[in-house]
Amino acid sequence: MRNEPKHGYEIIKALEERSSGQYAPSPGTVYPTLQYLEDMGLVRADQEAARRVYHLTETGRTELEAHAQEVNAFWARFTEPDTSAAIRAEIGFLEDELQHLMRTVWGGLRNALNRDDQNTIRRVREAIEHSQNEVRRILTEPDSLRDNQE
Repeated sequence: MRNEPKHGYEIIKALEERSSGQYAPSPGTVYPTLQYLEDMGLVRADQEAARRVYHLTETGRTELEAHAQEVNAFWARFTEPDTSAAIRAEIGFLEDELQHLMRTVWGGLRNALNRDDQNTIRRVREAIEHSQNEVRRILTEPDSLRDNQE
């Protein structure tokens, strides 16, 4: 919207792209926000065909420029660090394993639920809690311990 008018769906897609897929707002978030910005005089909505197209007003541009440092700091959080191919591959593997674990847990819990097997459900929960605590321990241990283990 800063450079050209956009309708709501285009704004949603632009935010998703700019955040590298880390944030995809829902229409229930975007449209009330656009209405609020319009009420404040920061954007103007024009009806074009079946869609409302939103334009940044001069007041909106001035406000955006006044807060440019905060806006840039916000978007900087979404820039991807310069990571090696090995690390990206490891992260991809980790994502796949987490998805596989989730399918394993929920598939097994359906069977335990059908059998009304509270003991199995509790043991699975305890195993997940143990794993979560171990991951937290690894992520929060001092760098000196991490360096000695590599």
